Amino acid sequence: MRKVLLGAAIAAVICPTLATAGEDGKWYINPAVGYMVFDNTRDLDPEAAALLGAERKFNKDWGMELRAFYSDAEHYRGNPNLDQEVLGASVDVLRYFSSASKVTPYLAGGIGEVHSNPATGGYGDQTQLNAGGGFRYALDDAWSVRTDARYIYGTDNETADGILSVGLSYAFGGTSAPAPAPAPVVGDSDGDGVEDGVDQCPGTPAGVAVDARGCALDQDGDGVPNYRDKCPNTPAGRQVDKFGCKYVLKQTETIRLEINFAHDSDAIPPAYAGELKKVADFMNKYDSTATVVEGHADSTGAAAYNKQLSQRRADAVRNALIRDYGIAASRISAVGYGEERPIADNKTAAGRLSNRRVIAVVPVEVVE
Repeated sequence: MRKVLLGAAIAAVICPTLATAGEDGKWYINPAVGYMVFDNTRDLDPEAAALLGAERKFNKDWGMELRAFYSDAEHYRGNPNLDQEVLGASVDVLRYFSSASKVTPYLAGGIGEVHSNPATGGYGDQTQLNAGGGFRYALDDAWSVRTDARYIYGTDNETADGILSVGLSYAFGGTSAPAPAPAPVVGDSDGDGVEDGVDQCPGTPAGVAVDARGCALDQDGDGVPNYRDKCPNTPAGRQVDKFGCKYVLKQTETIRLEINFAHDSDAIPPAYAGELKKVADFMNKYDSTATVVEGHADSTGAAAYNKQLSQRRADAVRNALIRDYGIAASRISAVGYGEERPIADNKTAAGRLSNRRVIAVVPVEVVE
């Protein structure tokens, strides 16, 4: 087996070079069963074979395998004294041709050594070259079916053998290439990845997953988006409350927060500190409550800028409740509506001041 060991040493030298082409680093264990056909000079009938390989896939195109096979072949005239146990091993290079399907074809070739007992008519140790190919069919990330066909040439006695095999392979290790970052979307005011002209739900809170229409995902279809749904997986058709939970007749108590802002500012005026504390005390008393902080702007300036400004105002109030009063971040979300929902005439200074606001209603339902 000296040549096999030499081949393994060569593999160790060239592995780092192959790996730089885009390392995958995955290992495969390749057990298989096969059918082996022998050269006429061996006087052996075709026979079943067992194979076992350990393969290292360096990247999507290249791999290397140390493979062993065994066959207990019978003499073609039925003389048991001339039966042969054929045991071989080789080091093979595999060239893969990756595709988008589950089927990956490859070519293979290598060098090895085979042994058969000279006392029963075998050739002893013999150097062999092999060439062939096959394909791998992926069942999932770990398991695959591999078929393989090789022509095996014995250099010492000019023999020509062949082996066809099929096996179930197991993969482990390796690294996955990071997914490419999505290209930025032009004209996307709320930053949800859907252009404004297509977005049917503008003003989606930052970081909320949306569908192709730009609307927040609603996994259980109860009309409450996932980011506000406190009871996911509600059975279809069940009446739910605003938090996506089963509706129960309750008495509702609420507290309202309203803060007005200076022109083009997201700084909370100091005069509203009492408003913040009042809401925080209420939420601490009823620790199951949650709220959506809504930011608004007047119509001065561009609509896209006003949308961003209103979001900053809503975020400022949310952050103050979290930072200064210890309200859990999971209980407060913030959304900016820009100039879309005025409550007063934007033609007057007083009306614009009324429209530059952040509001939040905190409901609590007490069972009657």
